[in-house]
Amino acid sequence: MNSPASSHQRLHDLDALRAAAMLIGIAYHAALSFAIGFPWMVQDVSQDTGAFVFQAWVHGFRMQLFMLLSGFFTAMLWRQKGLKALLWHRCRRVLFPCLLGLITVVPAMAWASNFAFQRMSRVSPKAAPVEPASASLWAAVRAGDPAALQVHLATAGSLTNLHPAFGTTPLAWAAITDRRDMAIALLDRGAPVDGRNSDGSSALHAAAFMGRADIVDLLIQRGANVNLPNTSGETPLHSAEQDFGVVRYIAGLLQVPVDEASWQSGRQQCQQRLKAAGATSVAGGGVQTGSWAGIWNFLVNTPVFILIWFLWFLVWLLGIFAVYAGIAGRLGWQKRPWSFVLSPARLLWLVPLTMVPTWMMGSPFGPDTSMGIVPMPHVLLYYVLFFFFGAFYFDCDDRAGRLGSSWRWSLPVTILVVFPLAVEFAYGTFGFRSALAPERFHKPVSVFLQSLYVWGMCFGTMGMFRALLTRENNTIRYLSDSAYWLYLAHLPLCIAGQAVISQWPLPVWIKLPLFSVALTVFLLLTYQFLVRYTWVGRLLNGPRQRPGSRSPQPVATTT
Repeated sequence: MNSPASSHQRLHDLDALRAAAMLIGIAYHAALSFAIGFPWMVQDVSQDTGAFVFQAWVHGFRMQLFMLLSGFFTAMLWRQKGLKALLWHRCRRVLFPCLLGLITVVPAMAWASNFAFQRMSRVSPKAAPVEPASASLWAAVRAGDPAALQVHLATAGSLTNLHPAFGTTPLAWAAITDRRDMAIALLDRGAPVDGRNSDGSSALHAAAFMGRADIVDLLIQRGANVNLPNTSGETPLHSAEQDFGVVRYIAGLLQVPVDEASWQSGRQQCQQRLKAAGATSVAGGGVQTGSWAGIWNFLVNTPVFILIWFLWFLVWLLGIFAVYAGIAGRLGWQKRPWSFVLSPARLLWLVPLTMVPTWMMGSPFGPDTSMGIVPMPHVLLYYVLFFFFGAFYFDCDDRAGRLGSSWRWSLPVTILVVFPLAVEFAYGTFGFRSALAPERFHKPVSVFLQSLYVWGMCFGTMGMFRALLTRENNTIRYLSDSAYWLYLAHLPLCIAGQAVISQWPLPVWIKLPLFSVALTVFLLLTYQFLVRYTWVGRLLNGPRQRPGSRSPQPVATTT
């Protein structure tokens, strides 16, 4: 069990890659406000499709790579020190920071989000980019094109599919965009009147929220449940009682124009119609605590861990790994070169396995984010695949660097061919997916390509870092040490900064790099002067010696 780790000679390259996966997350979050069509809390006045493509590129592989490398380092520490030492180490480096984050990072996120909301609620929503009705069901509804709608409804499941970005049913989307004619057409074709959006709300919630009194009347006439609670226990009447600042903010995310005077008049009519039909504001006092389904929904869907969800996932993954390690110890399993890990044919089993949880994702591209006390099962399964692949890879003792050895050609193919196709079949960003395949094949092809893309990026970047970082570099080592702090601290500052600069009239490709660099430099300064040699730095990375100390600096610890 305590066999030496023969992988020490390349530890710095994988540690640097793990840090890069965290650092690129700063640019990823910075890009969200500049990405056309992404429902982020800040919508910058300067937006571009390129920023949308960039965030998809990062989201499609970054956290998966991080989990793979975490599995590798977890197996390394287990083989070196044993299970008890592993558990204590992970408590200090993962669990304790996660719990501390609940009283620091999470409140900071709440403050930053509220700050952004207050600023963005005073900004009029931007008009949505003009999209032809033929592009998607959602475009047909927004455009009010009945012929295009009928074409899209020929696709199986179209009446219940959720909007790829906003998580709404087609009927709710018709209510949001004030398309009563489209709502009638959808209902006549069998759209469920109480169909649920991703947050558990219905089309009646959406119509009441937007002050669409005529659509509220229509839905009530068609039998909508006026007291149907969403996942927070709020009914449509509660949606009709929201403040206009909230409505304008959400309308901005959805890129739906809203006029305050019309909304005020419509809201009052919605409230009257709903109350006349027997509606109340809140059902069950919030969470539906009277059922196991309500409790499960609360545990899974209540956002508790916000930015630090990945640490909470590592705690769960460690628990699963501890069971595996306990069984392996009892059975005397030793390190061995697993052929299914190093074989060139590994994609033949990795891609199909990855497609299973990928198919269940609500996000059209990349994994869902699960921030509840209990992880979403499909998201946990997804990351289990990457974590345990990394653990098994460590046991392979790949001194020859077989994994990722073909990176010089596989990485360009993955980025330049597989990725654009995967994004196109997921979103239709480039406008040619319908020419390649009928609509019913778009999701299966996208899921396959996404699975191929994420493993291609994981193996390609591992091979590239191994080839290029043949010896330790002090600058890269410093960035690797700082990455943990930078990632934990960046998002509240990022959101607040995005809100401050959102109306600056600068081109996106000047504004985004400047903002990303300025944010990173500021965070590096806080790391150097406020964190590195303090108890926070010791908690995150272990002890660090100031320059001039005689004591050698310890080997970098890993998450």
